[in-house]
Amino acid sequence: MQSHKHQLPAGMIVGGRYSVVRPLGQGGMAHVYLADDQLTQSQIALKVMNDDISHDPEFIKRFDTEARAASRLDHPNIVKVLGYGQDEDLRYIVQEYVEGCTLSEMVHEKGALSWQEALPLMIQIALALEHAHRGGVIHRDIKPHNILITSDGIAKVTDFGIARAVDSNTITLTSGVTFGSVHYFSPEQARGGLISEKSDLYSFGIMLHEVLTARLPFDGDTSVAVAIKHLQEMPPPASSLNPDIPRSLDNIITKCIQKSPENRYQNARELVDELDAFMADPNGVYGVLGSQLDRDTSTSAISLQRPESNFAKLREIEKTIVTRRRSRQRDIAIVVGIILLSLFFLFVIGSWAWEKISGGLQTPTDTTFEIGTYIGMDITDVEKELAGTGVDYSIIYRQDDSVDEDIVIDQNPSPGMTIRPGGSILYLYVSGGRNMITVPDYSGETLARAKAELSLNFDVSIKYEYSDYEKDRVIKTIPAAGQRVATGSEIVLVVSDGLPNVSMPNLVGKSFSEAKAELIRLNLVLGPLTSLTVDPETGTPVDVPEAQRVVIEQSIAPGTEINAQRVIGLTYGTQLDYVQFFNPTPTPNPIIIMPDLAGMKYSEAINLLTELNLTLGPVVSMATDPSTGEIIDLEENQRFILEQSIVPGTEVL
Repeated sequence: MQSHKHQLPAGMIVGGRYSVVRPLGQGGMAHVYLADDQLTQSQIALKVMNDDISHDPEFIKRFDTEARAASRLDHPNIVKVLGYGQDEDLRYIVQEYVEGCTLSEMVHEKGALSWQEALPLMIQIALALEHAHRGGVIHRDIKPHNILITSDGIAKVTDFGIARAVDSNTITLTSGVTFGSVHYFSPEQARGGLISEKSDLYSFGIMLHEVLTARLPFDGDTSVAVAIKHLQEMPPPASSLNPDIPRSLDNIITKCIQKSPENRYQNARELVDELDAFMADPNGVYGVLGSQLDRDTSTSAISLQRPESNFAKLREIEKTIVTRRRSRQRDIAIVVGIILLSLFFLFVIGSWAWEKISGGLQTPTDTTFEIGTYIGMDITDVEKELAGTGVDYSIIYRQDDSVDEDIVIDQNPSPGMTIRPGGSILYLYVSGGRNMITVPDYSGETLARAKAELSLNFDVSIKYEYSDYEKDRVIKTIPAAGQRVATGSEIVLVVSDGLPNVSMPNLVGKSFSEAKAELIRLNLVLGPLTSLTVDPETGTPVDVPEAQRVVIEQSIAPGTEINAQRVIGLTYGTQLDYVQFFNPTPTPNPIIIMPDLAGMKYSEAINLLTELNLTLGPVVSMATDPSTGEIIDLEENQRFILEQSIVPGTEVL
């Protein structure tokens, strides 16, 4: 196997199954190739570690850590890692191959994206970060070059090449190599401090600013110069470069790129919720900061430092730059002073000549602007006052429970100071009112869970309503899910009390359609049906057209209290069946001919009378005792009929 000093040739087999097709790109740690997986007959992206660092134990460990961490991520907006391995001196990762372009290429080709086009992509990226962060993985290098956009508008985050599982020792490398691209990394990365998921959110905000303006928020002649800007400066609002950007979106970006991680969004889910809410209502208030914010841009973003970090080196370079700059400034000041003195004399001579010609000299226009006192004013009035002055200003919303919404609570620079229009930026800190939270959707959830979670931020009351929801399940909230509500506000949980009891109506005599409508109105269920109509010739049941059906019987008696959704059975027939059922034709008694019972055994005579539905009357014994002549009673099996009270052949009823 050849060493990876140069690009791998087409047709080369890596890992015994991946055939190199062509190079796709190169990163700080690896080359990426399009390759054919000979086992699955599919195309993949093969990421091979650069040869110049392949023998560095620390980098090898990072590479292996990346592969293990990334292989655990499974999300539609993350490029899937299919496997990883080593082939002699080559260390590689196998990823899904995504056809499309990078977000960087898209911006380079199209220029600044409209927020309507950019935000659906950015929300997908934030969802990918949310998934990775929940899995304990920080990307550490979020930038447009690492975002792939498919032809159908799906964003996929790739190159978790410097991501690693979060642990307590997550800092930048100490060997002088800083992971992450300097234009996008966070202040804590610049300082060599502790890195968290909020570091990715900072890079996300920088990237969002660039996508909307097609300009890097921070740029400079050297990497150190750019890093210092991340530490000390805030970029101009995106809306000052692209007037189509709503001010509320500026606020979301501003919250993402706060110097202190604690002032940023607490997690990617919170950011996604804000972006979703903005898409639904661009005129809403978003990006509200906490009471502690980055007003003094010279303060450090992260106070915790490691002795072995890059911070000391960075500050030393910074001091050197400042010293050299001051030296150059002294030299330049002397030259500029001579030039200005010469220009002054030329100006005086020119002015004297012009005055002679035109009779006067116009006063030069003052190009500075004195900052007024805006604290306590409504931001709308401040904007009107600043209109036409040429002053660039940025509005930053901050949570403040004691000040009404849209009232200015702080400003920078302070009142009385002067700025040059088109130069410095006036920062206006505006009250967003109480902390606003999006009401979650608890429909279908249990009352216990919804009440427990909402009680953390709201005053919860409960209202019961009859519903086909299961009893004690949440139907809805007031205000509705998705609305933004101040903390401490009242939230009403509308909870199902189940279905109400109903009184069983009398459906007998109603048409079938009337009976069905009544059952539906009472939320009862039509159950088994029975027809009483029969064929007069065969006696078999006959189905009756629905329009001709009349209810004859119901399974539950009228007036009975029953639960809704109870199943009700009906018996029906035609109108004639109904009449005959309740007014049947009397059946005449049959005529019976009295049989001749004489000579029959007593038991046989009794059975015959019973079959004829005749009642046995008095029984007289004719047997006598031969010795005494007295009448005696015989055993039943000894009895025979001698006479009967009704003459045989007589008709009886």
